[in-house]
Amino acid sequence: MNLGDSKLRYVNTSTPQLVHTNSKQSITASDDYYSLTSEGSSNDDRNLAQRYQTPPLRMQSPDPSRDALQSEATIPTIRPVKHKDPGDDEKPEIPIRNEQHRIPRKPVSSSSSEGTIIRRPVSEVISPPTPGVDDTPYIQFAIDQLTRDEEVAGPRRPGTLASYPVERIIPDEGLGYYGPKQQKQPLRPQDRREESPRKLWSIYPQLTRTLSKTTTATENILQSTKPTTETFRHPKLNFLPHSLRSVPLGALIFSCLLMITGLLFCAIYPYSHLGLWQYDGTGTSRYFVFEYLPTLLAGFTIIWLLVIQCAIHRIAPFIILSSGRDIENSGILHDMTLFPADYLIPNLTFFRHGESLLGLCSLIFWLELFTMPLQSCLFQTRYYTSENIWRWTAVQPIAWTLFVLYLLLLVALVLLVLRFARRQSGLKWDPVSLADILPLFHRSNILSDFARSEMHNSSFRQHTAKHLRLGYWNTSKQANEAFYGIGEENAPVPRFSLEQGKIAPNTNYDLEAQEPVKASTFDTLKDVHDPALRYRWTPWFLRDGMVVAWIVIAIVLMIAFIVVSFVKHAVQRGFQPLLSAPTTTEGFSPADFLYSFIPSLIGMLLFLLWQPIDLYFRALQPFASLAHRDGASAEHSLLLDYNACLPIAVTIKALINRHYKVAYISFISLLSLTLPVLAGGVFTAQFVVKSQDVRMIASMPGYYALVLFVAIYAISFIVIWPTRKRRLPHDISSLGQLVSFFYQSPLLAEAAFAEPRSKIDLVTKLLGTPAGEKEIPRYAFKVYVGRDAKEHLGIDRLERFTRFTAKGRIDHLRTGSPRHGDLA
Repeated sequence: MNLGDSKLRYVNTSTPQLVHTNSKQSITASDDYYSLTSEGSSNDDRNLAQRYQTPPLRMQSPDPSRDALQSEATIPTIRPVKHKDPGDDEKPEIPIRNEQHRIPRKPVSSSSSEGTIIRRPVSEVISPPTPGVDDTPYIQFAIDQLTRDEEVAGPRRPGTLASYPVERIIPDEGLGYYGPKQQKQPLRPQDRREESPRKLWSIYPQLTRTLSKTTTATENILQSTKPTTETFRHPKLNFLPHSLRSVPLGALIFSCLLMITGLLFCAIYPYSHLGLWQYDGTGTSRYFVFEYLPTLLAGFTIIWLLVIQCAIHRIAPFIILSSGRDIENSGILHDMTLFPADYLIPNLTFFRHGESLLGLCSLIFWLELFTMPLQSCLFQTRYYTSENIWRWTAVQPIAWTLFVLYLLLLVALVLLVLRFARRQSGLKWDPVSLADILPLFHRSNILSDFARSEMHNSSFRQHTAKHLRLGYWNTSKQANEAFYGIGEENAPVPRFSLEQGKIAPNTNYDLEAQEPVKASTFDTLKDVHDPALRYRWTPWFLRDGMVVAWIVIAIVLMIAFIVVSFVKHAVQRGFQPLLSAPTTTEGFSPADFLYSFIPSLIGMLLFLLWQPIDLYFRALQPFASLAHRDGASAEHSLLLDYNACLPIAVTIKALINRHYKVAYISFISLLSLTLPVLAGGVFTAQFVVKSQDVRMIASMPGYYALVLFVAIYAISFIVIWPTRKRRLPHDISSLGQLVSFFYQSPLLAEAAFAEPRSKIDLVTKLLGTPAGEKEIPRYAFKVYVGRDAKEHLGIDRLERFTRFTAKGRIDHLRTGSPRHGDLA
């Protein structure tokens, strides 16, 4: 810079003074950046400037919502002020800086007023740190901002400290300038500037806490509450499914008492009498009472227990979330299944989540599965030599074993009654369908935890540990309004704004780049359009390879069973037992026990293997309906409650809804109960007079029925082949996996799911026509634009659009993305 003959002088420290110009106007550059060192500028440049009477005292953060209106945010910088020195002309005092640290400026008109404050863009002043580059200019700019208030305010009032100069004197290795040493009386400008950063750093922790409290105070925080009065809108949260109420459980307890009484009678009476009843051959009514009826009664009890287990699994996550225990319970959403996925092994998940009582009851229910094979060999025939007669008698070891099992079941049922009678369930009604789950997350603040989860193949093991709660809530800004749902206590509620007709959460803003934070390429979820990911999941036992294996194994075993049974009349003529056949004084016969217990146990395994197939087809049917090209009404999709229905009710209801595959599979699930019943009672050891030996001979009426049911069971595996509509991106057995399909769905903002007063209110809204519409809504499983203005795969309303062609108007139903409309 050419300064001519001017010389740099020191500040007259004896009589410090601050010289201000008459003008306090500032120029804000709109398109060009100006400096005060240029000698000439056109009038057009001056016309572009906007003048303000007083520059702002501090920089305002750019508002992301006004990014479209304000193209560029700026920060004011201060021009060096001229100082009058006696004996010299007015010359600007210019701070001496190292040339490599100078901030470049563009020319500006020389006609600008002296002392003008220039506004410069944020991107020029605040930039990311660069390794190896000195930050001295930026530190100097920060000090300018800390001291500029007094420069703008003008001379001090009388009675205050003397004014002080603001010129930079000599560059320093520290902050960039210093002056002659002074006494302690008034602080010099450089001392003030050095003191300001020290004060700022000293109060930084306190300032941070204050800003944090201020931010928290301005956020809308979700808070737990409890309505003072019980109303129709805010009832008590103590709903229980019908099968878990006191009356049905009491009926089952009474049945157990009858079974225990009968077992005691059968175990004690034969000791004082010659057996129980006289034997009159096979295929008679007495044969049915002693061989089939006990197993059939045990089967009805097991069916009842399966219904109870389904109800417990369905409400257990909600019970734990409403318990009020201060623990990290967010894993419940992902680890606990909403229906039993396997009956062959006991379920111990209740113990892991602090529900030891429910875990104990579940373990006892699993032990009760052995009652059917044991009941099939409870009664045997014994020859009483004193009377020279064959009579039916009870096997003492098996009778007392069954007595213990039913006594344990009685204790478990009593514990269930006490458990649900003294605690609230946290439920308004039974969550049996997708429509019942959606209102629970209508105003939830944990939906952000499910980001990208719709395409995950795992069960979200690496979830964020949080303390969640089910119950009534209010917010810090609406303390008088109580609503019902699942959320995280004392956590902020997400805020949404309207962007391009869609509800989208407020996005972060990059102050340095002066633009919204760009989402990563994975945030776009481009894989929602990939059919390989869309249709990749089905239960392991319903995969193509497994279904083929089931069909082959079932048919091969069925053919072998029929051939062995009827070739050379093997069953009718009987076969050697290979074990001791005579009955002991306790009524035990090794041959009868083996050929009753083992066939019944095999039949029981076949029955249990079919139960997961039935449950998964019930659970997948709503998604199969939603995946239809034309979508489905809420009655046939969101409101389906097959998992909560009794076996016979499922078959009837599915037939009415024309879900024939679900109806048939549910019917086979109940029909397969006959396999352990018939297999356990069809064989008995008999003495054949013609051959003078003991043989195992089958009761032919029961055996013919067994062959028929085995053939139906084996052929039914052909029906379970899952179609494309029943394939999903991941499992649906847990609550969190279901939420992943609607966590960003616009359905959460619809009036139908906005805190319905009751189940009747919810059903009425979904089955009726919404206000302002002419047709009943239809829903689909498709690619939709979520509330975050991004594409997601899940459940949403089916969009109707009209296309005009040369032939006229054609209405179409769009179920998926325009790029992959066949995804549904």
